[in-house]
Amino acid sequence: MSESIHLVPLTPADLPRIYRRMEADFPPAELKKPAHLQRLFREGLSEGWLLADGREVGYAILLRPAGAPYTLLDYLAMEERGAGYGSACLALLKERYPGGILAEVEALEEGLPPETARLRQRRIAFYQRGGFRPCPFPNDIFGVRYLVHLWTARPAEPGEARLAALALEECYRRQLPPAVFRANVRIEAPEG
Repeated sequence: MSESIHLVPLTPADLPRIYRRMEADFPPAELKKPAHLQRLFREGLSEGWLLADGREVGYAILLRPAGAPYTLLDYLAMEERGAGYGSACLALLKERYPGGILAEVEALEEGLPPETARLRQRRIAFYQRGGFRPCPFPNDIFGVRYLVHLWTARPAEPGEARLAALALEECYRRQLPPAVFRANVRIEAPEG
């Protein structure tokens, strides 16, 4: 990894090519449909970045409805794991989104196959090493429970789990038709 590592804006024209990589990087259940992703970009709800280090080494797609206190890191993937690119990308994203970034990681649950549990623990540890802190609140999003993590430039504040839950809920509310949202997204904002 070189010192010239940087982010390049991902354009809607890049999406078909990046989507092919996304299909290899994420399970089908986690992928938005290509037309849905294109719409989010067109409407300004989503934006993306390519991580470059002399060549393209990864990508990030984020969702930020106008007025939301935090930006949701919707997708993050690097060509090489363990090379420091993911951490470098997080550092660059923090500079671009100083108000705060949310990251969803599938929750650890009893009875998971060992390999699945290790993968989820590795993802949780990655975000925590990157300065994200767990923001636990009950949620069920399309049948998946997430442990949401939050990064802000500020120290932890009372009520931030509530703000994180409300921001995540708004991210889903703004991108989904009302009936789909009501049927598939349950987020319980903590009190306070």
